Amino acid sequence: MTDNKIKCLACGVFKLEIEALASQGKLDCEITVLNSMLHMKPVMLEQEMNRLINEKPNDRFLLLYGDCHPHMHEMQNMENVSKVAGINCCDILIGREIYRQLQKEQAFVFFPEWTHRWKEVFSYELGFTNSELGQTFMKEYRKKLVYIDTGVIPVPTETIQEISGFFGMPVEIMPVSLDIFFQGINNALQKLKKHGNNGK
Repeated sequence: MTDNKIKCLACGVFKLEIEALASQGKLDCEITVLNSMLHMKPVMLEQEMNRLINEKPNDRFLLLYGDCHPHMHEMQNMENVSKVAGINCCDILIGREIYRQLQKEQAFVFFPEWTHRWKEVFSYELGFTNSELGQTFMKEYRKKLVYIDTGVIPVPTETIQEISGFFGMPVEIMPVSLDIFFQGINNALQKLKKHGNNGK
């Protein structure tokens, strides 16, 4: 017999923020956090999400993901699944308005979780094995670097200085609250709660 608790499948990029909401008693879900590096391998991400959902077809699933694999829309349209609104993690966490402004400013955004793993992301996943390659890429495609301070951990000043030095660009600190993120989660939960109330 399965319990009726909602299962939350979340990208690891939100790990710290999810833990903060859960510790405040604001997120009453059974949480499974998947490695954020799966974002770099959409097919593997889709396979893992399908595996977890198909293992428990009678359970309800909240997806804390953007449009991160080719069939996310089909997945979110399943009766027992609801995805938080947003095309990517930035849109979900800080909201459409701020996200579009950062796009307009050609900013590269660092979240707390990816900041901690920045060497893994850029050296191993993206192949920037030295500062010269990183600077060439970043200065060609982005005009500034922004660290999103969600307030869940102290700003990692030393790591940010390393990032700034590697890319030869200053890193701006942008404080944001978790209000937009939390509201998006609540909105996505409404479909699942109705599904549960219908006894399906």
